[in-house]
Amino acid sequence: MKKIVLFFDRPYIDAHFCFTELAKNFVKHGYAVDLFYIQNNNYTPPVFFTDNIRLLQFPKSFFSKFEFWSKIFYSKEYKYEATIGTPLLGTELAFKLSKFLNIPCFYLADEIFDPNIDWHPVKNYKQHKKKDRLINNNCTATLALGLERYKYQASVNALGSNHKYFILPNSPSGKSNKLTSHYFRDIFQIEDSKPIILFIGNMWWSLAKKVWEETKTYSDRDYHLIFHMRSAGWEEQYNNHNLIKFSHIPVPQYMMEYVVSSADIGLVLYDKEVPKEEKNGLTGGKIGTYLKCNLPIVIGNLPEFINYENDKVGIFWDNSKENIDSAIKRAILNKKKLADNIPAYYEKNLNYENSFGSFINFLKEIK
Repeated sequence: MKKIVLFFDRPYIDAHFCFTELAKNFVKHGYAVDLFYIQNNNYTPPVFFTDNIRLLQFPKSFFSKFEFWSKIFYSKEYKYEATIGTPLLGTELAFKLSKFLNIPCFYLADEIFDPNIDWHPVKNYKQHKKKDRLINNNCTATLALGLERYKYQASVNALGSNHKYFILPNSPSGKSNKLTSHYFRDIFQIEDSKPIILFIGNMWWSLAKKVWEETKTYSDRDYHLIFHMRSAGWEEQYNNHNLIKFSHIPVPQYMMEYVVSSADIGLVLYDKEVPKEEKNGLTGGKIGTYLKCNLPIVIGNLPEFINYENDKVGIFWDNSKENIDSAIKRAILNKKKLADNIPAYYEKNLNYENSFGSFINFLKEIK
């Protein structure tokens, strides 16, 4: 069986579809996958329910790097058709291995590290960033999460107009469909029929903090507001609140559709005042997570998000002109109409497997 290697220098693999769907779709097309990632107890580990995806520790220490390269030299198990990596350390390892094995290397631009607005915990960041631009320009192609994201990537890394790229959305494969689920009603013992408004993510997002602050003084509403954390460690700082119910137990990705389907409307919160959120929010995984489960969205506050209201699958929220309570009530009022429009929108724009076909055909052609 042909094999692909993925180098993801990230601990949150299970939280993002751009990682898990890539691995699963390779298996669907007959490949085995070695997935290297950084293990961290604050995040749920990825689970794939197949023997054709092998999970391995990303080599960071001297000894783990020595062990990795020893296996490349001496073991037939570690022979690949192509490498794929995430910046910065993942792409560096993917590029080195591709040169050694003389195979294609693909740059998965899940994050765009712009030295003007961003940071990376790696030492000697500027040197790594210089190397990052070189690798991105010389890889076989870039895998981007959206067209606007690719344009930004091309600008930051000075990619030429002839650079090859593929758009692979940060969303699940399959059709939009809401499962029968009472997950949040069960764990919070909600007995009434008021709709559940759900935010999934973490509290480092600026607009999520603003919603938390704004709603502190709210009394009971005609809806339930739930914040579901995607990683551990937020319990002490964010807990007691007049309105928001906090779900502090992360669940694995394979349960997310069941969990999200127990809500009625999803919150997408990215702040245009924060440069990193402004750039990354356009392809946030929350959007695909909600729409895959046929949940209309309240989405703010990047100007481009108005398109979701124009496409009639959500409500655009500009927090400088409207409070969150008003936006939520507009979404509740239009919930059925919005939900009816989601399946066709999702199939056209966000179904991952629809986009993967052109990429896998390209890989088979060059091999």
